Amino acid sequence: MKERTQDLKRVGGIVEVTQAVLLLLHPIAALLVIREFSRQRKWRVISTTLKGDEREKALVEHERAGDLMLRYVIAVICLGFAARILSSYIDGHAIEPSLVLPGHFHGWAGILGLALMYYLWKQGRATSDAKSAGLKFARIKNLHGKVSDVMMILIAIHAFLGFLYLLQLIG
Repeated sequence: MKERTQDLKRVGGIVEVTQAVLLLLHPIAALLVIREFSRQRKWRVISTTLKGDEREKALVEHERAGDLMLRYVIAVICLGFAARILSSYIDGHAIEPSLVLPGHFHGWAGILGLALMYYLWKQGRATSDAKSAGLKFARIKNLHGKVSDVMMILIAIHAFLGFLYLLQLIG
């Protein structure tokens, strides 16, 4: 009997480590995306110093990175949902539709952040399309930059709320 109890304690430790890893995947991935987002925002400074072919190459890279950024954000959000569902399953809870709905402000803010990221991406595409068509694009470009500024502030708040939520989960 004692031997079986020892086995259960070892399995329990593995389960706790698995849950901890699952819960940390989302914030670690989110930090990487935040780093990439801040790199992406440096375009506003870099774009004023580049000329000619060098600027065109950097612009193409900025647009490519913007397309990837939207995908990264979707992946991080899906990772957060998956971690929540798997962690609940490991705890022995039934998989229910309520697990998909965020039960806290951080989760709802993440969905709002996705909507804002999509809007930011659309503004970037609109800027590029207007420029390619030879239309005026300064207003769209400025709006794209201002939305990026607001997003950076909201991302910082969202990350802090996520940190508090993580402390609540592990505490």
